[in-house]
Amino acid sequence: MEFKQLLKKEILVVISAIILFSITLSISEIFLEKPTIAYASENVAEINTVQEFETALKNKTITTINVNKSIQLKCNIVDIPNRDVTINGNKQNGVVINSGHYSIYGKQNYNGTNIFSVKNIKIIGADNDGRFFTGGAGNGPSSYGWNVDAEDVHYTGARFVHLSEGKLRFSGKDNNVNTRAENAWVHDLEFLPGTIYNGVAANKDHGQFSAFYFNGALIKGKATGEAIIGDNANINVKIGPQSTVNHYYPVFYDKVQKVDVGEDAVFNVDAAGVAFQFIPRADYVNKVPTFNLAKGSKVHLNGRGGGNYSTIKLQYYGAEVNLEPNAELIVVGDSSKSVIESEYKGVTINLRNPTNFEVANRRPNSKLFYSTNTKINGANIDCISAWKQIGGEYQTPAAESFQGGQGFTIDFGKLCDSKTLFIMGDLSGNQKFSLEDYGKLSLKGAEPKQEEPEKPIENTKVVIVTRHYVDDLKSNKGFRFYKEKRYTVEEGSYVQINSYKLDFSFTEHSYVGADRGNFIASRNENPKVINYRYYAEVDF
Repeated sequence: MEFKQLLKKEILVVISAIILFSITLSISEIFLEKPTIAYASENVAEINTVQEFETALKNKTITTINVNKSIQLKCNIVDIPNRDVTINGNKQNGVVINSGHYSIYGKQNYNGTNIFSVKNIKIIGADNDGRFFTGGAGNGPSSYGWNVDAEDVHYTGARFVHLSEGKLRFSGKDNNVNTRAENAWVHDLEFLPGTIYNGVAANKDHGQFSAFYFNGALIKGKATGEAIIGDNANINVKIGPQSTVNHYYPVFYDKVQKVDVGEDAVFNVDAAGVAFQFIPRADYVNKVPTFNLAKGSKVHLNGRGGGNYSTIKLQYYGAEVNLEPNAELIVVGDSSKSVIESEYKGVTINLRNPTNFEVANRRPNSKLFYSTNTKINGANIDCISAWKQIGGEYQTPAAESFQGGQGFTIDFGKLCDSKTLFIMGDLSGNQKFSLEDYGKLSLKGAEPKQEEPEKPIENTKVVIVTRHYVDDLKSNKGFRFYKEKRYTVEEGSYVQINSYKLDFSFTEHSYVGADRGNFIASRNENPKVINYRYYAEVDF
C-alpha cells in the first residue's frame, strides 16, 4: 500500500515536471523568438507587421520590402545599413504606413550614396513633427549618404523627408504631398520627365514655410542647389492655401541657384505671398542664379494675398529669367509693392519668341515692378499689350499696344521703382511706352512661319567643278593661279576624277600638281575633297 502511494507521488512529480517544461518552452517561444518574415527570394521580404518591417530594414541583404498590411511605427528605426532599398507600399490595396511622430534614419555615409526608394505608398505622419525618412544621423547637414526616389506617393504629415545633403526625385503619375511645414528638406530636387505632382505646404493657420527648403551644406563654399522639372512633367504646388495674409517663403528657398523647367512641362505655384525667389547671397556657384523655361513650357506663379510681398523676388545681382521659344510665364500678384521685385542691379528677363510673358497686379494703383537697372530683352515679339493700374482681373481691352519687331531692350528701374529709363531696338507704337504706369503687361511672340514645301528637283544633273591652285613660289607674294575642269554627272552617282598635271613654269621654280579625288554628287552639300589643294563645288 505504501509502495503504491509512493509510486503515485513519483508519477505525479514526473507529470508535473513535464507540464512545467512545456509551459516554460511555450513562454520562451512567445517572448524570445524573432519575427518570422516570408522571403520571396533572398533579397525580397514580404512583411505584415511593424516588427517584420523594422527587421527587414536593418537586414543589409534585403533590398526590396513589400508591405502587405497596414502598420504603425512605435519608435524611430535608426541606423538602417547603407545599401539601396525599395519599399513597395501597395496603396492600391488600402495599405497605410502610419509613421506618427517617428522616422526611419539612414546610417550616415560619407564615402558614397545610397538610394531609399518608396513606391506606390500611402504614409500618414504627425502634423507637428512627423517625417517618414531622415537621411544620415539627424536633421540638417548631418544627413550625408542618402538620396530618396519617390514614385506614386501619398504623404500627410509635418514633412515627407529630411534630406538636407541628398537629392529627392519624384516620378509617376500619382504624387500627393500635404504637409504642415515644408514638403521636404533637400539639397537638390528633381521631378523626372512625365511626373505628375500635387503638393501643399504650410497647410494650417498662417504658417511661414516654403514648399522645399534647400538647407544643406555649401559645396566647396558654394551654393549649388538645383530644382529640375523634367520634360512633360506637371507640377502643382500650393503654399498656405488657407491664408491670404503676408507670406514670405516661396516654393524653393535658400541655397537653390538654378531652376529648370523642361520642354512642354507645366509648373504652377499658388502662394499666399511670395511664389518664387532667389535670396541675396554671394556664394552662388555660377555667379548668378537662373530661372530657365524650355520650349513649350508653361509656368504660372500666383500670389493670392501678399500685402507688401511681391510674387517673384529676384534678390541678387545679375539674376536671369530665360524664356525659350513658345514658353509661357504668367505672374500675378496682389501687392501694394510690386509683382516682380528686382532691386539688385543687373537682373535680366530674356524673352526669345515666347508664347506669352504676362505680369499683372490685382491691386489698384499698384505697380508691376520694384526694380533697379533691370532689363527686358525681347526677340521676335509680335504684340505688346498694356493696361493701366485698374486692378482686378483686367477683363477690359488693353489701353495701349505696341509692336516688338525682331528685337528690343527695355531698361527700367532707376532706384527701386518701375520707371522706364530707355528703350533700344524695334519696339514701336502710337503711345510712349511707360512701364511705371501699367498694372498689367503682356508680351506675345510672333506666330511661327509656315515652311514652304520643297520644290521637286527638275534637273538631276550635277556639275562638279575642280580647281587646281598653284602658288608663285618665286615672288612669295601669295599669287595663285588655277585651272578648272567640269564634270556633269547624275545626282547621287559615284564620281572618280583621274590624275592629271598642271604645269605653270616660272623663271626658277615650277609647281606640278597631281591629285585624285572620289566624290558623291549631291545637291545638298559640297562634295568633300582629299587633298587640301584640290576641292569641288556643286553648281546648280
